[in-house]
Amino acid sequence: MKTTIGILFVCISATCGFLFGSSSGPEWNTLGTTWGPNPLNRQYFAKQPLTIEEARSSGFEPISTGCEGKFLGQRFIQNKDIGLILIYDSKGFIAGTQMAVPISLITTDYYKYAEQKMFNRDTVAGIDAYVLTAYFVDPKTICASDDSSNTRVKGSVGTGLWLQDGADPIRDSIVIPMSQSDAVTTKWVQGACFPSMGVHFWYDNRLDSDCTRYFPAFLLYNKEKLTGFGWAVFGKYEYTKRTEFPPLAAISSFLKPVPTCMPEKYAEVGGFTTMHIYFNTAPWNLVC
Repeated sequence: MKTTIGILFVCISATCGFLFGSSSGPEWNTLGTTWGPNPLNRQYFAKQPLTIEEARSSGFEPISTGCEGKFLGQRFIQNKDIGLILIYDSKGFIAGTQMAVPISLITTDYYKYAEQKMFNRDTVAGIDAYVLTAYFVDPKTICASDDSSNTRVKGSVGTGLWLQDGADPIRDSIVIPMSQSDAVTTKWVQGACFPSMGVHFWYDNRLDSDCTRYFPAFLLYNKEKLTGFGWAVFGKYEYTKRTEFPPLAAISSFLKPVPTCMPEKYAEVGGFTTMHIYFNTAPWNLVC
């Protein structure tokens, strides 16, 4: 059944590419979350609001409106779900996203959350959690309402990708390569490609990688262009409908090479929790 769905998706994608053209490559015009086998299911590739106005009309509520502390921007959640936090800049445009994992669910015996700088501990909507953060524009411009550099076009997701790797959102945010050809010259290691996802890149992935400190984010490239990224956390955390729970075989197929510690660690923690985040959800632009 899964094979049939995959073939159907590829066929639909190829047909759409022929009809609509794909030479221009994926544009950053949609923010979508959560991969699933059926792109027609609203739970998968779910489009998220690109402005505060759209967020409020979709039932999102603010959890912070200032720029003090560990994170930048105006942060919103829907239905008290901290699995997906949307960040907006001072002008009300989408500027980033976060995934928060309740600490009450976490077993630190298997993963060194406190030692992995990507995880920042914070109270989110009254919940003690570890938070992963990504920005879609230069962090320095998110709170600068009068800064001429903070110029956005309505309908655009952003201008780049920054991952917050520490407590200071400006000093500690790392810039992600926009092209696959640039990514291969860094510590990001190319993994496998899967239609409807893209070419996966994992940070400093090696056979001898330490699974207790494994970098909890991956990148997605399509047609040589950065078209998304994702979170990857050891443990099966079923507190939100936004996440995915890939089997070990799927995780192993995405990694090249597969760290020797991965199978044992997967079994110890009871699974893997991921979330794919897309800057373009048009199916003809998500084919390897």
